[in-house]
Amino acid sequence: MRKSHVKQEGFTLIELLVVIAIIAILAAILFPVFAQARAKARQTSCLSNIKQLTLGWTMYAQDYDESFPQWKWDVNWSGGSGNPKNNGTTLWVNAIFPYVKNTGVYSCPSDARGVTVQQAFGGWFNFDNTLIGFTPALLKTKLSYGTSEPLTALDGKQGLAAMDKPTETFLVADMVAPLSGWSGYQDWVDAENANAPENDIRRTGAIQRLAYPKGPDCIAVDGNHYWSETMRVNEFTQKMDSCSFHGSGNNVGYADGHAKFLQSRATLSKYFGVK
Repeated sequence: MRKSHVKQEGFTLIELLVVIAIIAILAAILFPVFAQARAKARQTSCLSNIKQLTLGWTMYAQDYDESFPQWKWDVNWSGGSGNPKNNGTTLWVNAIFPYVKNTGVYSCPSDARGVTVQQAFGGWFNFDNTLIGFTPALLKTKLSYGTSEPLTALDGKQGLAAMDKPTETFLVADMVAPLSGWSGYQDWVDAENANAPENDIRRTGAIQRLAYPKGPDCIAVDGNHYWSETMRVNEFTQKMDSCSFHGSGNNVGYADGHAKFLQSRATLSKYFGVK
């Protein structure tokens, strides 16, 4: 008997190349989609953190006669001659901790800097744990968020009653520093006192540390701006948008308790919210 022979057929080289090309095309299409999905998930997680911290602020205010935690850097500097050394109990991160009870909410998953609470405030406070009041667990916690410096430093004006527009007053947001700084604040106050229109140039300065949390090195297109100058709307560039944590914007929590994503170019000085 003769054995029948079955012809074995396989992929040709051309067919393999076609399959590989199709897989490469699909990967090129899908990978950016997956990256966007991951970024959106991190943004959502960050927004949840901001919401919880914002609620911590508002609960603190309810327990302390509608007043917010005070910064007081000018009198509590640990290295200042004649000033009392302070372990930072008045800092907002510590003051609201009894209400949030979770160190994880202080860290944004899109923040790659890894700056801890102790590093963020270490130049001003000695964090002597023999002093009563500061939460030790917070010292090594990564801090991705900041608050309005004027809001926490104006004696007698750091309460809910001092706000005309709590829905537009930011409490906590994605930020390169634990405090917003004062750049643009006095311009905003002058505009408020003069009842200036919304398009007045004194209202169109960005809160730089809030708008561009990745820091000054990211947007130093002219070597200045970030820390001490007021940045106007017409000075924004596409390059600067890449300096946000989440695409072209960041998450912000407000004094009425709500939180939302805000485009960088919308984080203007009017969000200081207290005179």
